[in-house]
Amino acid sequence: MKTLEKLVLEQQAITRPASPANIKALEATLGFPLSHEYREYLLRFGIIAHDAYETYGLGVPDDYFLNVLTAYKDLSSDTRYPANSVPLLELGDGQYYLYDNHHQRVLLWATPSGGVVRTLQLSLEDFLKTHLFKA
Repeated sequence: MKTLEKLVLEQQAITRPASPANIKALEATLGFPLSHEYREYLLRFGIIAHDAYETYGLGVPDDYFLNVLTAYKDLSSDTRYPANSVPLLELGDGQYYLYDNHHQRVLLWATPSGGVVRTLQLSLEDFLKTHLFKA
């Protein structure tokens, strides 16, 4: 995530790094483990806000719209929500990018009941670099 970190600094994006305790509490509440890659994202950045893009994550208040658990609770009520996935980025019109912690991949998912539209062949870092910074 060093390249992403460099872009965040260069572009003066807003971040709110999460604490290890916040991450552990998130895992306990979700009921599934977070991947090393996603934990590293939360520890380094928490959330990333740049131009018109804002990622879901931690480091923000529990009731804040960018809090990953708040968004997860809302979105995962859809019966077609993929297991072990957390919201990353909202596209609008009921479409979201999710991060599948089990398979360590980014999914494009649609609600209501649209399901997984596409699986991206990008790492989390490459996805964030591409979608937030066009790098």
